[in-house]
Amino acid sequence: MTEHIRWVTWAVALLALLGVASAAHATALPAPSVDVAVPNLATFTGTSVVADTGNLSYSAGGATGTVREWVVANGTGALCAGCLSFVYQFTVTAGSIGRLSASSYDAFTVDVSHSLNLSPLLVGSINGGFGPQNADRDATGATIDFDFNPAVTTSSSLLIANTNATASQSGIMFLNSATGASSANIAGFVPGQPTVPEPATLLLIGSGVVALGVWRRRS
Repeated sequence: MTEHIRWVTWAVALLALLGVASAAHATALPAPSVDVAVPNLATFTGTSVVADTGNLSYSAGGATGTVREWVVANGTGALCAGCLSFVYQFTVTAGSIGRLSASSYDAFTVDVSHSLNLSPLLVGSINGGFGPQNADRDATGATIDFDFNPAVTTSSSLLIANTNATASQSGIMFLNSATGASSANIAGFVPGQPTVPEPATLLLIGSGVVALGVWRRRS
C-alpha cells in the first residue's frame, strides 16, 4: 500500500512538472487581457498544416508588404489533442507596422507565444526580425492583438495563437501602421465550431444503420 501511494505521489508530481513546462511555452489570453507577455519559443512544430492563406498584400497608412497565416494541428503548446494553432507572419517593404490583429476568436480559449525562427513545417516562413512586445484581447473575446514597440520595419516573428478549437472558419486580419492607420478585410482563418450534420443527414445515417442490422439478421 505504501509503495502504491509513493508511485501515485511521483505521478502527480511529474504531471505537475509537465504542466509547468507546458505553461512556460505560452501565456493565457482570456477576455479581456491587456498587455500580456508573449514568450519566445526556440522552435515551433506541429503535425500538419490544415490551411494556408499564402502571401497576401496589404497597404496601411503608407506601410506596405505581405502577410500570411497558417492553421496548424497539434502545434507547439497545443491545448489539446487535435487542437489548432493560428500562426501569423508579415513582412514590411515600406513604412512600419505596429500591430497585427485578428478576429473573430469569440469564446475560444487562447494562449499566445512567438518564434523568431522559421518553421520547416510552415512553407514560406522566414526568420523573423521583430518579436511582439505584448498581446491583448478585447472584452468580447473576439479580437486578439500582437503589439510591436518599436514598430516592425522588416519582418515579424511567427505570431502564434494556440486555441482549443478543432475546426477553423473564415476570419479577418488587421494591420496597423506605426501612425495608427489600419488595413482591414485581409482574408484569414479563425477558430470555428466543428460541422454538425443536419437532422435530415443524421436520419439518413440512422436509417442506413438500422437497415444494415436487419440485413445481417436475415443473413
